[in-house]
Amino acid sequence: MPKTRMLTHTLNLRIPFETERHARIAQRVLSPDPILRPEDFQVDYTTHDTTLLINFQSIDDRVLRVGVSSVIDSIKSIIESIDELDT
Repeated sequence: MPKTRMLTHTLNLRIPFETERHARIAQRVLSPDPILRPEDFQVDYTTHDTTLLINFQSIDDRVLRVGVSSVIDSIKSIIESIDELDT
């Protein structure tokens, strides 16, 4: 029987956007990203008004840090794209 590891390390981020539309765009862009090891790391994206809510869960602090860093890099690119392309 495979050993199940619990995702005991969590982090919740709230990323404010200028509009609800921008927050939904960010959610839709981030959601399809596959998680390479879903048994070690999970992320959930939702929106509330103009805020993107991100819930991270992982097996340890290192996995959490790496996963959060990757998502933040993606958010930076999304914000830059919105600023450049959205009129």
